[in-house]
Amino acid sequence: MNNNEGIHVKEARHCLLCGDEGDILYSGLRDRLFDAPGIWSLMQCPKCQLVWLNPRPAADDIGKLYANYFTHEIPNNQNRNGGLRRVVKASILQSSYGYRIDGANRVMGSALSYVGPLKAIVCSSVRWLEAHEGGRLLDVGCGNGRFLDQMRQLGWEVTGVEPDGAAVSVAREKLGLQVFEGSLEEARLPGSHFDAITMNHVIEHVPDPIGTLRECHRVLRPGGKLVVSTPNIRSMGFQVFGEYWRGLEVPRHLHLFCPQSLRIAAEHAGLRVMELRTTARSARWMYASSSCIRRDGTLPGGSSERTEALLRLQGLGFLAQEHGLRGPREAGEEIVMVAGRRG
Repeated sequence: MNNNEGIHVKEARHCLLCGDEGDILYSGLRDRLFDAPGIWSLMQCPKCQLVWLNPRPAADDIGKLYANYFTHEIPNNQNRNGGLRRVVKASILQSSYGYRIDGANRVMGSALSYVGPLKAIVCSSVRWLEAHEGGRLLDVGCGNGRFLDQMRQLGWEVTGVEPDGAAVSVAREKLGLQVFEGSLEEARLPGSHFDAITMNHVIEHVPDPIGTLRECHRVLRPGGKLVVSTPNIRSMGFQVFGEYWRGLEVPRHLHLFCPQSLRIAAEHAGLRVMELRTTARSARWMYASSSCIRRDGTLPGGSSERTEALLRLQGLGFLAQEHGLRGPREAGEEIVMVAGRRG
């Protein structure tokens, strides 16, 4: 096993899904966001288009890549979006997904739900889970617990799994959540137990995505729903920005999927794919972040919240364009997959 600036690594030249040897997509890459050590390459399978990190960090050293990661932050319970945005969000969630929230206006929600990009942004905040599906919810890779806290307030019985000990401490101590520290496989949760499982920008981080999806299959109850969202390597953003695309996030993103390769991974794990699509909901943010990386070479902290007004305005135009292309060209920044157990 080799050493990559303090990270133990091994070569990974073959596709996890197909077994074919990959082609080099980019080489000589460094962490542009959180200053993790190492020099990395990205490989791509010529058959299924899966992209993966090469060399691959050893399991015991993956934690070193997250030393400065943003999930350590303490959630701010004060809504930073202001009163009008709260009402808009509550109204759309009540109209489209059936959640009863104080301050919601059903008429407003029905009207605003016709604005596709706005509805996509709002409904992604509950991972596209409807109120009538409520029950036991497991969030895999729950970070500091912000999402679980919100869903608990909306009536779900929530549990989390998170490998980052600092993030787990925040979720437990500040929010009082039930969160297991470690991987999903290490949690040894009861089988056929959860009504819904969410994995929001998680599957790209795990060393064995098929194994993790297989464990989701085991703990999901018959008739339950698994919702996975992950960056789309075929997105319009990647086509525009290439190696500067924020979604690459070298070296923490170990595997990057397109819709086809994510379907293959789910089917290998025994899951039945019920819905597979792309969404442009993060296109504005991805455009601004990727633009900063291309211009400055880095984006410390991974966030572009304080970018100049012109860049934010350009991001809105990018969002509108991508929203129109996301279906026929699978151009959305993120893939959304809804799957269930077979049989």
